[in-house]
Amino acid sequence: MDQTQEVGYVTKPREFLVHLDGLPTIRINDMVESEGGARGWVNGIAEDLVEVLMLDEVRITPQQMFKKTPTRLGVSVGDFLLGRAINPLGVPIDGKGLLSKTKNAQSLELEQAAPGIESRQFISEQFLTGITLVDTLIPLGAGQRELVLGDAHSGKTQFLIDTIVNQKGTDVICIYASIGKPAVAVRNLIDILRSNGALSYTIIIATSSSESAPLIFLTPKTAMTIAEYFQKQGKQVLLILDDLGNHAKIYREIALLGNRPPGRESYPGDIFYQHAHLLERAGNFLPASGGGSITALPVIELNMMDFTTLIPTNLMSMTDGHLLFKSSLRSQGQSPSIDIPLSVSRVSRQTQNQLSNLISTKIRQVLSAAADLETIARFSSELSSDTQLTLRRRDLIMEILKQDPLTAIPKQIQIILLSLPFTTFMQDKTKSFVSKYKKVLIEAFLADPKLSAISKSVGSFKNDEELIKALEGVGGILAKLCP
Repeated sequence: MDQTQEVGYVTKPREFLVHLDGLPTIRINDMVESEGGARGWVNGIAEDLVEVLMLDEVRITPQQMFKKTPTRLGVSVGDFLLGRAINPLGVPIDGKGLLSKTKNAQSLELEQAAPGIESRQFISEQFLTGITLVDTLIPLGAGQRELVLGDAHSGKTQFLIDTIVNQKGTDVICIYASIGKPAVAVRNLIDILRSNGALSYTIIIATSSSESAPLIFLTPKTAMTIAEYFQKQGKQVLLILDDLGNHAKIYREIALLGNRPPGRESYPGDIFYQHAHLLERAGNFLPASGGGSITALPVIELNMMDFTTLIPTNLMSMTDGHLLFKSSLRSQGQSPSIDIPLSVSRVSRQTQNQLSNLISTKIRQVLSAAADLETIARFSSELSSDTQLTLRRRDLIMEILKQDPLTAIPKQIQIILLSLPFTTFMQDKTKSFVSKYKKVLIEAFLADPKLSAISKSVGSFKNDEELIKALEGVGGILAKLCP
């Protein structure tokens, strides 16, 4: 019999999971097809049966025949995907018609081994988000894996959208995997990106919560495969996986239906492997491996009362740090609502220059000292001038770190703004002053000849003291700008 006509017969259909008898030369991730054209892929092989996950929602009956196809589980990739929204099989879902595939289109398998250490290089370049709090205090490196976690309505999605929009004009390719989210959320995402001119360099891979479990399960794999294609072209890629909590629940559903023994919280024993195997494919790569980088931002929603559930702790252990969002901070007006003391970035301090490092350390020292002094301040009617200064600086810094949605602040301006609280010009100012004049200061340091001279030479300052001294020299100009 011709190999393409190798067949198997259904022994036990269970919703989207089917057990077949036959198919002697079948391999994991081979595609099979029923007599009616329904497609599935091989997810497991035992001695006497083959486990198939169905991609099409059809009713399967016992003894139904499936044949092996010459294809493997994969997706067509290329530049034609830019600006489009597709499902994990590469089918457009944005209503713009068929994909206009070009000559350079490639068909890539979704399951790939993570590149070894010999193909990677040191993370030495900062990945700029345009958001002051992240770029200065919790910086990201190009090729880093940084977990974005927090409770519901804490501003995670807004941060992710801002990060994509702020890549405009940087040659970064953005890939957003929306895993089992409501369809309306995907439509809103597309509309926001289009209205802000960010859709042209973004690819959205989405499955709605109403779609079949196998299709939702494939969403992050397809996104990573597309990211790898652009990384091998030497591009910087931002990959957002939103969210892996949904993905884990879907995989648990698949595993329990397949009679695999449940582990902690009923998740299958290999859930750690599934996520680690996926995230290990991100990184910063040597020119011989295509150059380029994949900066991965996996997302998970968690209950702030209990951090220790299985999936969040798994993800924390396989990433290079995390940004912790809190709805309580958002309700207090902090945007982005990131908890600074509880967030960490493990590899990217090395991507900042010395000045950024010094300013960042100075800021953290003030915030830490102010947190200690706040308790004293509550019980003392008279505070020393040093204590008052530290608390005032903390207020100024926190106001500077607030940032409106869909606004980017250049790196050199971020550093200048965070240095201003240490100048005599700002010594007696309040946070309402910052709130009123922050935009004026940003525009002035970009446009005013004397002030922009400092902005342009930020990289040449050896330390924070030199920069603060330079800012002291333009105190008179600042005083006229902000009376």
